[in-house]
Amino acid sequence: MLEIQTKIELFENCLLSQNGSYADAMKEEIHDYFFVNMGDEKDIGNFSFLKELKNLIDIENKVNGLVSKLIMNEHHAGIDDLIYEYTF
Repeated sequence: MLEIQTKIELFENCLLSQNGSYADAMKEEIHDYFFVNMGDEKDIGNFSFLKELKNLIDIENKVNGLVSKLIMNEHHAGIDDLIYEYTF
């Protein structure tokens, strides 16, 4: 089982990886939500959803699932609201 700090780093790396698709814009929104907008308020508790994930594949699947949900629902609610809903 990975330590939470390692999971956070892997999560950030997944969000920073790009493949030239619209999903890149969603990953950037998620990255900003967790790593930019929180500023000095970053707290391990904000990443509690990572506790259930066991490895890099689980983290990648979580990112991909979150990106898919954001793309499907971005016109119905604010991006920040959707990220919060699907991670907390």
